Amino acid sequence: MKISESFELYLKYLKFEKNLTLNSINSYKKDIRQFVDFISRKNKNEENEPKNKDEIEISELNLLNFRQFLKFIDNYKYSNNTILRKYSSLCNYFKFLENNGIIKEPLSQYIDPPKKQKRLYSFLSQREIYRMLDCIDTSTLQGLRDRAIIEFIYSTGSRVSEVENIKIPDIDIENNEAKVFGKGRKYRIVYLNSEARFWIVEYFKKRNELIRGKSLKKNINLIEKHVFLNCFGNKLSSRSIRTIVLKYAKKSGIDKKISPHGIRHSFATHLLQEGAGIREIQELLGHENISTTQIYTHLNIKKMRQDYEKYHPREK
Repeated sequence: MKISESFELYLKYLKFEKNLTLNSINSYKKDIRQFVDFISRKNKNEENEPKNKDEIEISELNLLNFRQFLKFIDNYKYSNNTILRKYSSLCNYFKFLENNGIIKEPLSQYIDPPKKQKRLYSFLSQREIYRMLDCIDTSTLQGLRDRAIIEFIYSTGSRVSEVENIKIPDIDIENNEAKVFGKGRKYRIVYLNSEARFWIVEYFKKRNELIRGKSLKKNINLIEKHVFLNCFGNKLSSRSIRTIVLKYAKKSGIDKKISPHGIRHSFATHLLQEGAGIREIQELLGHENISTTQIYTHLNIKKMRQDYEKYHPREK
């Protein structure tokens, strides 16, 4: 069997059996293609040129190739998280090939991924959140949209991909709820606070005015479906949402590198500080494992220590 054939089988498995999201499948695809590209350049054909990727046999997958690939990607200075993802992508691909008898050698058993480095999560204080929101000029159409986006993230703790893909029928203004499509291709219910509800309603009143002339007819299906639009009537991309958050963080004078995920972290941290239970926060964030949510307990302990040292009279 050719590697390209096994790759197509694996992508179908991810989509139909594992039920992964398109973003997750694309990440796997990117990582495995990089590995296959490396093998094609390393293994020459009779003319001493890189092999066509469609000609590479599955038998050419071996532990030596994998180890050489790891040395090769060292040149890119990837982050620890990216390296871990690439290990995971390839290891899971090898397991699929092993479990289906496509390769004989148990490659996945010989792979020992690096340790995950502890991440320092960036989040905003409640005061910083309010400062960031208050600096948005809602007298403009784009400002109104941007306020609605940031209020939505802070109210619901949604991931940027969930904000990008949310559609009008998913928002229930009457019951202050929204339905987001998250990791594992699962829907979950999130809640709109009074501020988020107000700004989303205001945005809906003028939403189609954002769109320039002819684009309105061309993109009528998207206009009817997706909540957050750009000026061409297309759904706002994840990259654009990140740019919007960064823009207002800078404008408000916040000296932190804040992304939509940082607003999500702020949402969870503030809930914990106000007394919400860790299990409830897990459900709201859509975390499959409680261990993922427990990072916020560590953040809260760190803040308590900082507050103690700042305010206790014997520490001054």
